[in-house]
Amino acid sequence: MIESSAILGGAAFVTAAASLTYAGTVAGIVLESLRPERKGLGWALGRGLPSEPTAWGLPAREWTHEYNGARCPVFEIGDEDPSALTAIVLHGFSRSRYDALSRLGPLLHHAKRFILPDLPGHGDAQGRGTRLGTDEDLFVESLAKAHTTGPLLLVGHSLGATVAIHASTLESLRGRTVGVLALAPYERLSTPIGARLDLRSMPRRALVTPTLSALGAFGIRERSTRDAAARAECPIAVITGGADPVTPPAEAHAIAEAAKRGSYALVLSARHDDFNTLATHEIAAALAWISDHARR
Repeated sequence: MIESSAILGGAAFVTAAASLTYAGTVAGIVLESLRPERKGLGWALGRGLPSEPTAWGLPAREWTHEYNGARCPVFEIGDEDPSALTAIVLHGFSRSRYDALSRLGPLLHHAKRFILPDLPGHGDAQGRGTRLGTDEDLFVESLAKAHTTGPLLLVGHSLGATVAIHASTLESLRGRTVGVLALAPYERLSTPIGARLDLRSMPRRALVTPTLSALGAFGIRERSTRDAAARAECPIAVITGGADPVTPPAEAHAIAEAAKRGSYALVLSARHDDFNTLATHEIAAALAWISDHARR
């Protein structure tokens, strides 16, 4: 009897320990999602990336945009006229305006003015944290309303790509957005969360759902990028990489297919961050396609 009780007690202890470990793992994923690593000036210098907004030889200014408790640094490059065609360039998860700055080269001949913000919770932004795409489209809207009056080109990578597509559907931006260039957009938040788990050899199926449920307690919710693309009126050009461990090409292709005017390009050898080096031809072609279809 004593031996049976000991066995039962040991089993209960093991079960409790396993439950605590599981809960702790989920909590760690949630914390990492809500507080991404800050990759600002030091990160850019360490990787040999452009560290000054004047790196492309154009006039540049720096200022801060405030939105819903967030204070977000912004690089403004090129023409100062707010009525000029302006490209708002959005970085991905755990990146910053410095990452967007490194991707600017292929865009320079397609807009007169460029606005590169740190999204809330990223880079050097202060105040409220990231919502992982839940409301960052409203951040883009507030940025555009405050600092632009002319046509807009929305450009984004990964998280920024999904935000750009959602932003293009907002009533105040719908008529002003000439097009969206989406680099490695994903369908739902479960995609990058699952990819990060895969890259760490952690069980995707067991952890994604509880992680999304826990994020829901912080107001984070999944939204369909494909549904947003279907609502958009402007041309949407999607580019993805065949070797991307985060964004499955099938998801990116489905997003392009859902758009009323969509194009899709696959760069076979590109991973998630390779577009500014391996996809310059595809980016130039996509921007030319946007320009052509925006006039129709």
